[in-house]
Amino acid sequence: MGPYSERIWSRTACVCALAAAFLVIYLPWLSAERELFRQECVFAVEAVEFNPRSLLVTAHGVPEYNAVPVFPAATWGIHSLTGAPVELVMRGISMLMLAAGGVLVYFAAASQRTPKAGFVAAAFYLTPLIAMEKAVEGNPATTGAFFLLSAQLVFFYYGIRKSNWNKAWICSSVLTALSFLSCGFSMLLYFIAPMFFFRRPLSVKSKFRSPGFVVAVLLLAGVVAAWTFPFLLRSDGSLYDLWIDSVLFYKKKYFLDIIEFPLLLPLRLLPWSLIAWLPFCVALQELDKTPIFSRYLRTLTFVILAIVWLFNDRESRDIFFLLGPLAIQTGITYELGTRRYGERVRGILFAGELLAAGLVAAFITVLLVPEKWLGLFISLKNSLAFRDALHFPAVVAVCCILLLIIFLIFRSCRRQQPLWIMLLLVSVSCGIFYGGVMAPYRAQKTDKRRIGADLRKVLAPAGCEKLYKIGINDLYGELFYAGVKATKIRSIDEIPAEESVVFLIGTEFPGTADRSWTNLLPQEYTYNDHPLSLWKGVLRTNNE
Repeated sequence: MGPYSERIWSRTACVCALAAAFLVIYLPWLSAERELFRQECVFAVEAVEFNPRSLLVTAHGVPEYNAVPVFPAATWGIHSLTGAPVELVMRGISMLMLAAGGVLVYFAAASQRTPKAGFVAAAFYLTPLIAMEKAVEGNPATTGAFFLLSAQLVFFYYGIRKSNWNKAWICSSVLTALSFLSCGFSMLLYFIAPMFFFRRPLSVKSKFRSPGFVVAVLLLAGVVAAWTFPFLLRSDGSLYDLWIDSVLFYKKKYFLDIIEFPLLLPLRLLPWSLIAWLPFCVALQELDKTPIFSRYLRTLTFVILAIVWLFNDRESRDIFFLLGPLAIQTGITYELGTRRYGERVRGILFAGELLAAGLVAAFITVLLVPEKWLGLFISLKNSLAFRDALHFPAVVAVCCILLLIIFLIFRSCRRQQPLWIMLLLVSVSCGIFYGGVMAPYRAQKTDKRRIGADLRKVLAPAGCEKLYKIGINDLYGELFYAGVKATKIRSIDEIPAEESVVFLIGTEFPGTADRSWTNLLPQEYTYNDHPLSLWKGVLRTNNE
């Protein structure tokens, strides 16, 4: 057997492959079909209530802990200018910032090695399982990850490489401030903590004596203060409360999460975890042509990984914050690593053809097997009614044809095509199944839209412009779909006495004598198995 080598693809072909994979996996044009999911509900309400004159972010009139303005501001702005659905805008921003991160890691890796290194890094960043699961949701994680990685790369380029520490501190602090305004206090920790573990760059005191360092500190402090002080004035919380939500040592499952995290991390990075270990191979580090940059990236990866593992709240999307440095390292090490270990990794990829064949069988099973039979083997929280759509058999046919093509590529060309392309095809296979089955399956969940429509039917004829919410910590998505401005209150006494007619949603009868209350919802109406009432309160006159 001769030395390991890979076929060279042109830049145009690589760009087209990445763009096609991105579109197939994420299906951005279908983003508005699914109703808001979990935390998306809060982000949607934050966007609708956003006030461009303030950095304060509220949901139902209440300041949100560690809720920062970049994501709701961007959503509010695009929605206001285009009229596009809020769901589409939020998810579009999330996917757009993921794509922007892919471009960033491409240039970072390609500038240090070759265009192939850049394409490998971009493919790694764009298509691991964690991105397929989380980037399709409207969430600021990809935005914060983009600004954080930009700050880290700018700091290295201007500071460590060019020794222009004034520019390094100022530019990186601006980008770090944007990352803070995207994802909160943890971004400051992700940027600052690795500096204590660099081998040499920050060991000389003069680097901290530059005017740029003072400007950077003042800039970050000013941004944090501009957000923090309005929050503290409007809420009963403290700085301790703002941070403690991200450091949950007291959680009952904390130690179980600590054990699970290193086991789940490789699964969430699949299929790229098959080569993600290459930058940490000591034998390859000795041959590295960019040792300073690689050591810088490894430090970022290790420190951020430790923070995500030990100090955060086990949100799996926090992996985005270490994905950039890890992807760039993998791209830089790829050619050197595959020359030594390529055949071993390629031998594992027979699983790619098994995956493609298995997904074809899964498509056929979903299309043909009765729902009651499938329910015996897998848990179905929703029905399979989406299969009844007239276009679904055509979707299954197209998806099966694509998967069969991928199967034939693995079968006949696995040892001729570049390893990273084969890994990309594994990601595409998973994306095809997600788009063909999982996306329409999840899109069937319309409880929030249904309740929102029910509320809108009774509120619109009653002329409701403002709704009070009491005794309920949720209902963000439902009231968003109801299209009404809601304000959360803790006590019925918070309702202004001068309002002659008020609308109140809650689980209990208000019980105040100064108003006559009428329930506008059916008596048996429930929300999450709890009774739900929508009260219209009319102020009593003196005669009454």
